[in-house]
Parts: sequence; structure tokens; C-alpha cells
Amino acid sequence: MEQKKTGVEYDRYLSPLDVWAIAFGCAVGWGAFVMPGTTFLPIAGPLGTAVSMVISVGIMLVIGANFYFLMKRLPGTGGLYAYTKAAFGRDHAFLCAWFLTLSYLTILFLNATSLFLVIRMVFGRSLQIGYQHYSIAGNDIFMGEVGASIIALAGIGLLFINAKPFLQRLQTILALVLLAAVAVLSVICIPHMGADALRAVGTRDLNPVFGVFSLVMLAPWAFVGFEAISLETAHYNFKQRRIRWILLFSIVLCGAVYIALSLISVSSVPDGYASWQAYIADLGSLEGVAAVPTFNAAKQIMGNGGVWLMALAAFAAILTGIIAAYRATTRMLSTMAEDNILSDRFSRTTYSILFIMVVSILISIFGRDTLECFMELTSLGAIIGFGYTSAAAWVLARRSGKRAFAVTGAVGTFCSLAFLIDKLIPGLTAYEAMSQESLLLLMVWCALGFLFYLRTVTRSDALDYNGTSTSCVVLFALLLYAALMWLFRRLAAADTVPAVRSILLTDGTLTAVVIFLALGVMTYILHQVYRRYEELSKSEEAGKKPADSGKPD
Repeated sequence: MEQKKTGVEYDRYLSPLDVWAIAFGCAVGWGAFVMPGTTFLPIAGPLGTAVSMVISVGIMLVIGANFYFLMKRLPGTGGLYAYTKAAFGRDHAFLCAWFLTLSYLTILFLNATSLFLVIRMVFGRSLQIGYQHYSIAGNDIFMGEVGASIIALAGIGLLFINAKPFLQRLQTILALVLLAAVAVLSVICIPHMGADALRAVGTRDLNPVFGVFSLVMLAPWAFVGFEAISLETAHYNFKQRRIRWILLFSIVLCGAVYIALSLISVSSVPDGYASWQAYIADLGSLEGVAAVPTFNAAKQIMGNGGVWLMALAAFAAILTGIIAAYRATTRMLSTMAEDNILSDRFSRTTYSILFIMVVSILISIFGRDTLECFMELTSLGAIIGFGYTSAAAWVLARRSGKRAFAVTGAVGTFCSLAFLIDKLIPGLTAYEAMSQESLLLLMVWCALGFLFYLRTVTRSDALDYNGTSTSCVVLFALLLYAALMWLFRRLAAADTVPAVRSILLTDGTLTAVVIFLALGVMTYILHQVYRRYEELSKSEEAGKKPADSGKPD
């Protein structure tokens, strides 16, 4: 919440380097090491990837400018929630916070469940131990590998409770280690890349412009997390104007890391492949170091030392992501608790961290491969957060006569709308925007949002409402979209008439039940909001009557 409103005195312990470490560390995670081989290079090739990242950095700098304006105007620990509330009210603030919390949660457990992949690069399958493994959705999961994720989640969570200053120092050190390791790997590996490799297009024979456009649409996923520092402005031990440079360097260095790791991936290929395209196209049949181009190139050029250095960089990226996501999720939960959206227990740091820890550990049991579908929800939450922030900057900048930030706010809002359209409409880019599993998860998250919003409506004062309920309507619209798209995808995958009939009978019935239940909850919420608005109007009218009567005391 805004510091000057609460009157709370905060400890100012974050230096500019600490704040940079939070922004940089949260944005760069395990995905930076695997996406070059699985997505970036196949779609756009090395040069196309570099061009798309430069454009993405430009867009994120515009959105970063909006954060800078709002962080100076509304310092405190509320972050995006406070910005949205100041511009559009509590209703929109709930919607923004709800989906951004989803982004931070997914960053947390996706990074945690990537730890064993780094260990595989160095030690092979030594963690595939236990009495026996189990399978979920066709993915084999070993207790030893899940144990690594649980240890990381529990260890960092307990350090947050008992040794927060040490954890902050550790995060800063790890962010510097990540940057230094990638710099050393780039200097050594990239010169081995031939000029022909840089000019080559991707493996999917796409139009280069379309390939670049497709990767630019991934920008919210690639950069989500840099904005987490907006939740910490009350703890800065430096002047607010320095935030501009911290945001600038964080975003630019994130883009530089993505470009560097993509170029490293094509600097060397295993024996038996004539080109990097042939190698990338065959990744699905490979295992170990050879299956991850960033690690393969480091080993081919630098030997085992290169694998260890790349593993160190990936390990640092994962841990900084976990630490920063813990911090950001805790701040979001406590902010919503302070505004009576969540239980007051979430305003206590220890309770929030333990809650996040337990939820993340339970989710990590499903294994990394099963949880890949959460990546798309990470992007969706980021898009909503960036969009609301940009729109808030546009509104507040116009009110205060700040023309430059009104322009960046408008541009950021337009870009966020483009990202959202791409996410919700299939076929606009070279990759699948939302899988069946992601649509199902989106349904679940919207349904949970209804429950928390219902709690908010029933426990809040009438003064909190103005007769509208945007969050309720948007949650229902997204749930309806997710439910229908999920059903259509299920039907499209059916190859026989009996299969179609079976899906309509089971999945179609389930979809109808979910939609009508959500419609009923939305109707009830809207009725409650309207009733409270009526109460507020009557109380205001009653308060005016003595003054309007003109009778002396």
C-alpha cells in the first residue's frame, strides 16, 4: 500500500545493486537456457532471434517507463495493485493482482522444478532414485528429482523467515554470478559461430518477418519479473530518480542474455550434423547435454569446464528466480490482505511464505514436464499486469499534465492489448498460444477468483463499491472463453463419431455445469454489489437532508 497513507515506517535496506538483482534475477530463469533450442531458433533463427529481442527490449523499456512514473508517484509496497487502484479503483486492482499473483507463483515452482534438469547436465540421471518412479500425464517422475525441488523451495522459504538479510545478499551475488558466467561463455563461444549460421533462418521455413513477430509476442513471458521491484520502493535506501537507470539496465541486460545464449547455441553442434538446423530439428531424439544446445556448445568448445560454467549460470538463474518470486508473491498476497481481499493472516510475512511454500511443494510433485502448460499462464498474468500498469500511467499522467508518460502509457496499453489478442486468438503466431491443459488451468484460476471475489464482496463495507463489478464480468468472460476453447480443442482431437459423442456427453456436460455455476455466482455477486451501492446512495442522501432543509438548529 502507499507508504504515506499507512504511516508505516519501513526499513530501507535495499541498495541499487540489490534492486537490480531482484529485477534481473526474477526475469531470467531456466527458460533462457532451453528456449533457444526449443522455440527461438526454430522459429526465427539466430539473426531473427536477435532482432526480435531488440524489439522486445524496446517495448519493455516503454512499459518500464510507465513503472518508473508510477513508482515515483506512488511509493510503497503495493506495486501494481496500488497503481491500478489509484487509476481505476479497487475492483480493477483485484483483477490485476489476481493474475499477476499467478505469474509469480508459476515463476516460483517452474524454476524450482528445473533444478534437477541442471543436475542432469552435470551428473546425468543420478537423481532418478527412489523405491520407484510414478507417472502423471505420461511423464515419468522420480522422487529423487522431485526431492531437489522440494529442498530448494523449503530451504529458501525458511531462509526468508529466519535469515532474510542473508538471502538478499545471496540473491545479489547470484545475479552477478549469472551475468558474469554468461559474459565469459559468450566471449569464448560466440566467436566460433560461422557467419553463415547468423544469416540462416529457422528450421520451420517460416517467413522471417513472421518469425520475428512471433517471438516479439513472447516478450511478456521473457521479461516478466523485472517489475517486481515496484513492490519494494518503500525499502529503497536511495533516491527514487535512480530507479530509471535500474529499470533500463535490468531490461537491456535481460535481452542481452537471451541473445547471447541463442548465439551460443549455434556456435557448435555435435558430430554427425551438417548444420545447426539439422541439429536443432533432431533435438527430440537426443538426451543429456546434447539435448540442450546451450550446454552442448559449452561442452564442445570448452570441455567439461564449459558444462560446469553453464550449469553455474543456470543454477544462479533458477535460484534468483525462486528468491525473487517468493518475495513478489508474498508482497502481492499481503497487499491484497491489507485491502481486505484475502484473510488478514496473509498480511503476516511468515504465514504467506509458509502458504506459498506448501502450495509450491504440492504442485512440484507433478514434475517439470507436466507443469510446462503453466508457462502460458505466466505470460497471461504478465500481460494483464503490464496492461493495467500502462493504462494507469496513461490516466494518471494525463491528470497531472505529464505528457511524455501519457504517451508511454498509451503505447504500453496498445502493446499489451496486442499481446492479449495474440494469447487468446489461436493461429496468430508460429506457436500454440494456449494448450488444452493451459485452458483447463485458466478455468480453475478464474473459478478460484470468483470464490475470493465473493468473499471480498460479502465482507467489505459498502463504501468500497461504486455499483460496478468489472472483475466479476471479466473473470466470467475468461472462464467462458477457456471452457469453450477447451471443449472445441477436445472435439477437434477426436477422430471418430463415437469419440465426438462421448466428448459431448462427458466434457460437454462438465463445461455446461461449470459455465452455469459461474453464471450463478456472478449474478449473486452483481446483486450484492448493487444492493451495497443502493445502501451507500441512501446513506449519502440521508446525510444531505439536514443541510438541504434550511431549518435553523
